[in-house]
Amino acid sequence: MEERNEVFTIKITDLNPDGNGVGRTETGRVVFVPLTAPGDVCEVKVIKVCSGYLVARLEKIIEPSPDRVAPACPVYNKCGGCSYGHIAYEREKQLKADMVRNAFKHIAGMDVKVNPLISVNQERYRNKVQYPVSKDDTFVFGYYARRSHRVVPHKDCLLQDDVFCEIAEELCGIFDEKGFSAYDEISGNGLIRHIYIRKTRAGEVCVCVVINADTLPFQAEIAERIRARFSQVKSFFININQKKSNVILGEKNVLIAGEPFIAETLCGKRFSLSPSSFFQVNSDAAEKLYEKAADYASLSEGEVLLDLYCGTGTIGLCIAKENNPLCGVEIVSEAVENAKQNAAANGRKASNTLFLCGDAVNGIKECEKRFGKPAVVVVDPPRKGLAKELIGDIAAAEPKRVVYISCNPATLARDVKLFAEHGYLPQEATPFDMFPRTGHVECVVLMSRVEK
Repeated sequence: MEERNEVFTIKITDLNPDGNGVGRTETGRVVFVPLTAPGDVCEVKVIKVCSGYLVARLEKIIEPSPDRVAPACPVYNKCGGCSYGHIAYEREKQLKADMVRNAFKHIAGMDVKVNPLISVNQERYRNKVQYPVSKDDTFVFGYYARRSHRVVPHKDCLLQDDVFCEIAEELCGIFDEKGFSAYDEISGNGLIRHIYIRKTRAGEVCVCVVINADTLPFQAEIAERIRARFSQVKSFFININQKKSNVILGEKNVLIAGEPFIAETLCGKRFSLSPSSFFQVNSDAAEKLYEKAADYASLSEGEVLLDLYCGTGTIGLCIAKENNPLCGVEIVSEAVENAKQNAAANGRKASNTLFLCGDAVNGIKECEKRFGKPAVVVVDPPRKGLAKELIGDIAAAEPKRVVYISCNPATLARDVKLFAEHGYLPQEATPFDMFPRTGHVECVVLMSRVEK
């Protein structure tokens, strides 16, 4: 039986969703090895022994995988952001499609048709960043190191727009000039917590400084200096977060200068974004995903669309046509208000549009009261997926089709199996690479009701 600090040679045969290589010891135990690629033959050292598996550190590569490439990022092996940077992108796409296919096979026990993975970009795709900051002699920003909250300074992430780093660097210089302190998670002391920046495809930028205080000293001056230096900055906020936690945003945003919103356009619809608005971080890929969801929904004239976990209304508003009654349900009240504003801005009539704050079950009931039974239900839940009871409630509403959007193949497959038990069989699935070079993969699945 293998023990901690034991060194041995292993061949990596697969990759898990976290981007860690997977292999087996001679005794058959599963070993997870970060920074390895399928096909690598390598020497590893056991650093953690768990029930049923081992975690090992890569010591040296004896024979490299043909899919291995030199990481383009200088801090790749330190930063916790990218897990596929050492693997050729074409191979990454295959691995992600296989994750979806294998989840259906092994978790759902179903042979679901999985279309080729759709990818529209590989670099510079992020429209939002949330930089943690730290300070020794001077402020630095970057990303957290793997499995820690130690900031790895980084001034050119290949996944994001150049202007994000430029703005953050300028802000850090001002923070040093003003003698500000950086927040410390252990003590709960310090002023500056995060630098949060968002950009639309039209080039509008929103800057938000997250602080551990009621106000930011010199906030008006700082806002005007940033807006003078970067003409694309249309909004400058502070976000107040005085809780001793690792949650990034607090509940209160304060506009210091500029406009209260920046605007993004998807599928011909215009959406207003505040710092707290949920929005997909890859706008180009999101547009393709919403187009596929609309194709799966296949709404006929007058058919009702129920959008559960609707957020700020983006998916429902992109799918529903003018003559389709739309009901969106979301538990976050601010998101619901944003959804109502987005509906009005895009010309939706109040008579056939309803956005509700509440749980999904009540949303189903309210939709039926207002518009009748939904023909199509769209769900886009968090990573944990849907509650078993909710799946039963959706099936009881008897929609013709269910369109399931998921960021977690495992919970997606689990839920698809439950839907099948209620008479909704998966017709096909399409994976999307919303987050290239990371371990995440998005998927949209069409399920149709069949007569028992």
